[in-house]
Amino acid sequence: MLRKDIVVDCCNNYEYYLSMRTCVRNINEETGASKVSAVIWLLILATIVYVVIKIAPVYIVNYQIQNLFEVNANRIQTAQLSDIKMDIASKLVNIHAPITIKDVTINQSDPQSVTISAEYSVVVKFVDDLKITFHFKPKATTDVQ
Repeated sequence: MLRKDIVVDCCNNYEYYLSMRTCVRNINEETGASKVSAVIWLLILATIVYVVIKIAPVYIVNYQIQNLFEVNANRIQTAQLSDIKMDIASKLVNIHAPITIKDVTINQSDPQSVTISAEYSVVVKFVDDLKITFHFKPKATTDVQ
């Protein structure tokens, strides 16, 4: 004698098999769309890497200039102003800064206080006509009482 619950299970399993087969078929049909999606994401990632490679050196040089100004502003107690200017000029050349010592302003209000600053712009060219200008104002001040 055949039990009805077994027959129902067999039918459900067969329907499940058919639905899985349809599901697998749909996945196989959509692989072209997933390849296009992967290519789009790869292009987005490549664009981000390209932009970072173009912009990062500009910010790294600005950080180096800022650090140079801070170190030399703190040297005012132990070095002459002319020595500080010469040190800044030589290090600006070493780090390939887009400024020279003529662009650097050094103000000494008293023997223990100095302000070193500069203002400059860097144009980064991405593609043919796409250019972005970055403006920087590194500054360091020392006030010793």
